[in-house]
Amino acid sequence: MRWLLIAVGLLIWLGTATEPLGAQGRVRAGAGVGIAMPSGVLQDQANPGWRALATLDVWLPEMPTSLRVDAAYDRFGLTSAPDGSSERVTGARTIASASLSLSVGSSDSLSRVSPYALAGVTMNRIGCVGTTSGTAAGRLECAPTSQMGWNAGIGTRFILFGRRGFADARLHCVSRWVEDLCYIPVSVGLLFWSHDSSIVDQTSDAR
Repeated sequence: MRWLLIAVGLLIWLGTATEPLGAQGRVRAGAGVGIAMPSGVLQDQANPGWRALATLDVWLPEMPTSLRVDAAYDRFGLTSAPDGSSERVTGARTIASASLSLSVGSSDSLSRVSPYALAGVTMNRIGCVGTTSGTAAGRLECAPTSQMGWNAGIGTRFILFGRRGFADARLHCVSRWVEDLCYIPVSVGLLFWSHDSSIVDQTSDAR
């Protein structure tokens, strides 16, 4: 998912190039990175990995809730090899996901710390990269597949050194027939763009 990594890097660059505490409002965009801890069956297959994501928060009018859209890419180094194989394990398990979640928490843009909880559904693209025949690819389901899933977690938005950011931890599970594929991503990022339609409307009325 080279395109996603490029997009996250571009978004972070744009964030550092803008005013740190500019207009705050009801639509917020950001980008982040973090670690991804495998759980359950994935813990037997892979090592802890890393995550990159882009996020968009759209706050609902007169409510302490928002619709949050995330595009994420998670990558885990493989540990499993076929029974009896003496070859060195190579490759990685990858999960690219798009999620739509409901976030509940304060929308006060002036608050130094604003905790929130979120939960929602995900669409996941699962696959493997860098595997060779006779290693992990011979035992794991490495053919690219698209499957639905869910995620839930807690986090906080904060202001630090004049910059707005976020940090959250979630349980992310991909639904499968036998056993869900689950892991816990922990992310930290910047919120660098914000738009408040009410401010735009007031400015237009003043003119």
